[in-house]
Amino acid sequence: MQIHAVILSVVLTGMAPAALAQSAPVTRYIVPGQQVKLTATQSAAPAYQWYRDGVPVGGGRRRELVTALPGTYTVQAYYRLECPSEHSAPVVIKEMPDGGAADLFITKQSDRPSALADQQLAYLLTVTNNGPQAAAGVVVTDVLPRQLLLENVGTPSSGTASYNAATHTVTWQVGSLGLRQQAILSITTKIREAGELTNTATVTSALRDTVPGNNKAVHVQRVLPLFIPNAITPNGDGLNDHFRMPGLDAYPENELSIYNRWGNMVFTEKNYRQRWDGKGLNEGTYFYVLRIRDAGGRWQNFKGWVIIMR
Repeated sequence: MQIHAVILSVVLTGMAPAALAQSAPVTRYIVPGQQVKLTATQSAAPAYQWYRDGVPVGGGRRRELVTALPGTYTVQAYYRLECPSEHSAPVVIKEMPDGGAADLFITKQSDRPSALADQQLAYLLTVTNNGPQAAAGVVVTDVLPRQLLLENVGTPSSGTASYNAATHTVTWQVGSLGLRQQAILSITTKIREAGELTNTATVTSALRDTVPGNNKAVHVQRVLPLFIPNAITPNGDGLNDHFRMPGLDAYPENELSIYNRWGNMVFTEKNYRQRWDGKGLNEGTYFYVLRIRDAGGRWQNFKGWVIIMR
């Protein structure tokens, strides 16, 4: 029986093993002293023999082989002493010269140009390996500013991600990243207060970085001093009878439109005077679109929902 493939796992300090099923010859790079675990996918054989550069590896009789030596590796499975399998497809392990080098480039983007307090804000982190070699031990750290509360760390395209609430730090263990490959991670937060949010994400690896200037991504987010409530109670008691937005007076050039659940406009007003009370409308959920011209002269759009409760 032929072993069709092996799995290559690269194990680094502070990094989860990265496993890749191989069906054809493949090359993986390691830094000096880095260990590689090779595993035969054929698991039912009572014995195995590993080879390095065509020479049997002493003591390499198990399904797994851990090595830090460069070379071309194959394996045979023995079901009976006189009947070994064919050699597996080779895996080539090469040691990077001078410890290896790769240019890792990180970017960070948010899902909105302007935001409001109490709104969700989603970030997208993207790491790219510009080469010239594959990178190992890639780690991204992102310390969230105090104005943000973490709601969710998404499932990354590569590796694993976790959050330390005590230090407000997202740590993304990307692992290995091949030449010209990208990895992405989404983070969802909630904004606690208005102001300017400055957030820096940093990427590192076990290799020397040829362009360290792009290892950091600094993102600045404007949070406008405007609050939009999501409910009104127009019952005449003087509390929350109207759809009032604290802070709107700072943006006198504005337009508010409100729609019912079928998309029909039920109210619109330019330079909104904060007097809409849902008169003539049933209780329920309605949807608003607010346009304001900010201090920089740019139009910003905000969408959401408001409930009428009498």
